[in-house]
Amino acid sequence: MSEKLLRGNVTVLLAYPEAFINPLKPTAAELNDQFVYTSNEDAMVFNVSCAIEDSSFAANFTDSETDDERTLCDEGIVSTPVAKNYEFSYDIFRDKDVDAAGIFNLAFRLVQNPDRLFYGYTRVGHNQTDVYADGQDVSIFGLTTDNVQDIVDTGANTKAGVRFQYTGQSKENYRLGSAE
Repeated sequence: MSEKLLRGNVTVLLAYPEAFINPLKPTAAELNDQFVYTSNEDAMVFNVSCAIEDSSFAANFTDSETDDERTLCDEGIVSTPVAKNYEFSYDIFRDKDVDAAGIFNLAFRLVQNPDRLFYGYTRVGHNQTDVYADGQDVSIFGLTTDNVQDIVDTGANTKAGVRFQYTGQSKENYRLGSAE
């Protein structure tokens, strides 16, 4: 019998680079050291999964940029990949109480100011509350915050559109615990 891949099995973390020895080679222990109100408030890894509006979430690798310059020896058209492109954006719900210690306010406070460096980590196929372990795959996206956009529609929840600028640092399906 096959099983469906449910949205509850997608985890999205935002993390400050200082949380890692090398943000492009995170360890399971580093990813598990997550911020929790009252018990781990010094942590620099934040699980923002439950603040993200489902249909707005995009974390994908796209076509690479290429260099089409030729040498005198090239007989035809050349196309050399030079940078792997990616997209990472989402909308988050806003809390009615702007002072509440909850996931909506936390997710907003992290991105409310432009030009802050983050790494986004996505994991698919594990429950959001499962601990990270060696052998699991995560995709890594280097990000810089941009200006958050208010999303206010009549009769709908108030949200904030989070769009990032990309640093060009990324890894697709990095296996935790690998010697890579």
